[in-house]
Amino acid sequence: MNEKDVACSERMAATPAQNGSAREAASTTLMLLRLGTRWFGVDVRAIEEVALKGEVTRVPKAPSHILGVTSLRGRLVTVVGLQQLIGGHGMLSREGSATPPRLVVVRDGEYEMAVVAEGIHGMTEYVSTAEPGPDRPPGSPAFVREEFDWQGNRVSLLDAPILIATAARLAGILSPSEGVEP
Repeated sequence: MNEKDVACSERMAATPAQNGSAREAASTTLMLLRLGTRWFGVDVRAIEEVALKGEVTRVPKAPSHILGVTSLRGRLVTVVGLQQLIGGHGMLSREGSATPPRLVVVRDGEYEMAVVAEGIHGMTEYVSTAEPGPDRPPGSPAFVREEFDWQGNRVSLLDAPILIATAARLAGILSPSEGVEP
């Protein structure tokens, strides 16, 4: 085989893999969760764990989106209310401590937080649109990448790193998405 034949066969062999990678990159496995009447999707690669129950201890003078902290497997995890971040009212009382139905722990590098969910409704494959954010509703927070329909429900696709950065920024904490000035 001469050099031209080798180069041509290498290109032909690489083409299906490259096309497959492009299709795989556009397809994402999402965990679907419900909070009140709102539905959310989170990339499963960003999910550390789902805790079925966990008592949340309030933190005095914490911003409204920080519901408190909980102990999971010996570590303290901040519990965040999506409804409060979006601008709605929370489902948990701000008094004392509370036990939310589910906690979905999302991670970005060494930063993690738990998001309250009333229900987990399995996983689904989602193929994103070609352009980021074309289906993002006007006025939605930056951590809502886009919205799509799933079984008659409108689902907000959450961008976990931006969600964590937003919650941290609003609480006055640096997050992995923010550069630290020397």
